[in-house]
Amino acid sequence: MVFKKGGEIGDIQTGSDAWNVADGYTKLKILRQLIMLDRWDTIAQFGTEEIDEDISFNSNQIKKRRIEALQRFHSTIKQLLGNVMFALKKKDKETLGKMLERIKMIDEFLNKTHNASEDLVSHEELFTINEELFRKVLDILQEVKDQLNTPLNNAGLIFRPSEEVDLDKIMAGIIDGG
Repeated sequence: MVFKKGGEIGDIQTGSDAWNVADGYTKLKILRQLIMLDRWDTIAQFGTEEIDEDISFNSNQIKKRRIEALQRFHSTIKQLLGNVMFALKKKDKETLGKMLERIKMIDEFLNKTHNASEDLVSHEELFTINEELFRKVLDILQEVKDQLNTPLNNAGLIFRPSEEVDLDKIMAGIIDGG
């Protein structure tokens, strides 16, 4: 496909303005990650997203899903922190830096949250979760996820910053017929 600067080719209009990818970036690199964090959180807790979904899985599969969700929760939150760091205000960058430190400290504990072995008689895989450690890791991830919304919002990445609403001015406009 050939593009001409400032021209029109078929149904595609091109111009000399720089492309702005902010909308796509925020939807793919921020919003999608936020949605996935909630998904991984739910699966880490219960092994499935929906109540009746768990009948499709045996106990080992549920445990494996919980561990994988915990690992994905950890990975996704690290990605999200990296994706937004550049857009934050100075004060919030410090807060986010502390969050990132907490997340990095979890690295060494993720593989200790579970153990896989084989039953020597039945040759069945035995998968166990260290529930106490698992819960501590999940709690840290949940706290960081919850605290992350404020710096994101301060940077205008969740709700757009808006000007103060001047009710007197609006009322005057209504009264004057405008």
